[in-house]
Amino acid sequence: MNDPISALITPAGSSAIAVIRISGFKALEIVAGYFDNPDKLLKARSHSIVFGTFKDETGIPLDEVLISVFRAPHSYTGEDVAEINCHGNPLIAERILGVLLLKSRLANPGEFTLRAYLNSKLDLSRAEAVNDLIQAGSSKASMAALMQVKGYLSRHLESLLDELADARLRCELAIDFADQDLPQIDTNDLRRRILEIRQRACALYEEGSHARKLREGIRICLAGAPNAGKSSLFNAFLKQNRAIVTPQPGTTRDYLEESFSLEGYPVVLLDTAGIRESQDSIEREGIKRSLELMHGADIILYLYEEDAPDFPEELGNLQDKVIFAASKADMRPLAKLPQGHIPVSALSPDGLKLISKSILERMQMPDNILERPMVTNARHLAALQRSIAALDMALGALDMDAGFEFVASDLIQASSALEDILGVVPTEDLLGRIFENFCIGK
Repeated sequence: MNDPISALITPAGSSAIAVIRISGFKALEIVAGYFDNPDKLLKARSHSIVFGTFKDETGIPLDEVLISVFRAPHSYTGEDVAEINCHGNPLIAERILGVLLLKSRLANPGEFTLRAYLNSKLDLSRAEAVNDLIQAGSSKASMAALMQVKGYLSRHLESLLDELADARLRCELAIDFADQDLPQIDTNDLRRRILEIRQRACALYEEGSHARKLREGIRICLAGAPNAGKSSLFNAFLKQNRAIVTPQPGTTRDYLEESFSLEGYPVVLLDTAGIRESQDSIEREGIKRSLELMHGADIILYLYEEDAPDFPEELGNLQDKVIFAASKADMRPLAKLPQGHIPVSALSPDGLKLISKSILERMQMPDNILERPMVTNARHLAALQRSIAALDMALGALDMDAGFEFVASDLIQASSALEDILGVVPTEDLLGRIFENFCIGK
């Protein structure tokens, strides 16, 4: 799978420059065939840049370009790669790409990164993080993705796999030499080793909930009675008039959803319909959705403008994730607020400071979270769960003295689950599902 592929790797539209990448068999020779100084390009060292004119198939000049040369295996894909930097007129970029497609094909979504993985330039977890880095919606999310691209998680998993291999080897030696007059394996030491591996895997899984929020965003649901100031606060957080605000209660019938960055953390903010008894079928449906969103939120920001919130009894089990906020604080005395309730105002310059601080505290993100290996997506978390379950089985087999062959089998299952994260033995279907979400050109 090294047939030449080409794609525009910069966003579509007018810009100062555009970049077209070609990778694969004879990629440099293909580009040289349309370059005014082919010998200079073909003799260029890897990681060098050549200036010249790119021509179409009839020899008509298309643009003056800079061509970056990357020779296999020292390139992003591990193949010969050329990146053509032309002026950012979309017509020019399209004509250059069209010429390259005469002798190559258009890259599929994520195919350059897929080839990097297949050529062992990246493991699967690092390849997935490339897309996370592109899609990151906040500074913390982009830093988390970058750490994964740099291999923080991969090295941690490889260390766990080494320890699992050592424990499994001890079991297999005990099986192979069981009939010989040799000292028996120390089962207490083996149990300690497996427990330590399990503790590290559990710590990685538990922190995964925080890491996943960095990737997907912390879901904050604005809830409360009609006309409690939810839409005004929604607009204040976003710094734009996204939601309709009127004195009439019940304006919001459905929910609104927008993303923004809060102190570098990605937040998904939901403005929901006011909760009250209503005879209007449309409003009742909106209230039903509000209750569902409150259940699925990480934090519920419950607004009220009376002396105390009228919190629905049926949501009593959600109290742990609720922040009560007395809205329109610029219009009320604050001394009588219940303990732990936060004053908030969409109009006051400092009206969002306290509530923002409370949200950040409720997130409970460790201060050094970006310095640790992190599991940031559901596939990785599921694999970790399988690994931990297999380790539990291994410990159970030891406790029941079931035999080292059963312990070794469970340790193989634990290793296999971790290898799934790294993509040691991937399936074609798994690779298809992962890379179909990438953009063309990456």
